[in-house]
Amino acid sequence: MNKKAVFGGIGVVAVLVIGLLVYKAMGLRSEAAKWSGPIKEIVEEDVKHDGTVTHARYVSLIDAPVDAVQKAIWEVENSPATVENIKMAKVLESKGNTKLVEINLQALTLPLQNFTMEWTLYPDEHRITFKTVKSQAQDIQAEYKLQPSPDGKRTRLEYTTTSKDKIAVPFPQSVLDSANRETYVNTVRGIQKTVKQPG
Repeated sequence: MNKKAVFGGIGVVAVLVIGLLVYKAMGLRSEAAKWSGPIKEIVEEDVKHDGTVTHARYVSLIDAPVDAVQKAIWEVENSPATVENIKMAKVLESKGNTKLVEINLQALTLPLQNFTMEWTLYPDEHRITFKTVKSQAQDIQAEYKLQPSPDGKRTRLEYTTTSKDKIAVPFPQSVLDSANRETYVNTVRGIQKTVKQPG
């Protein structure tokens, strides 16, 4: 085989690989675009970036009493049944109002991420916090604050999070923001499904 044929073959492979990467990137952007417009589950939203740190705040209204919403969030180990993005959630350790949970999460078509998180429940304050104890990609600190409506039939859910990238991410910030938004919205939908279930 002459050199021209070898280099020609390498060139074809390179074009195919580049084409595949561009196709995947375009698919990811298209998937991300689905999550960039107005979404009924979010009534307030604020996202800010400071280098590798992202601060986000989302507010939702849920048609269920505060205790039911709090229970649905706290029982994170049951979330793979109702939250599309959570592929696995397993309690590793539980003590009082604190538990260590391993979670596998996938947003958009991004790679699966594995987190070990410490969850803490403050029942009288209607507040739940979590933070990463072990993670390859991000350090996350977050809080769910719940407030009952005057008639007790609805709950205002405020979610705040600070995440810090631990590695250089090869995706645009807009894609990462959409991935976070998708995960939050699907979490709210999961809570809504859980509180509607009988018993």
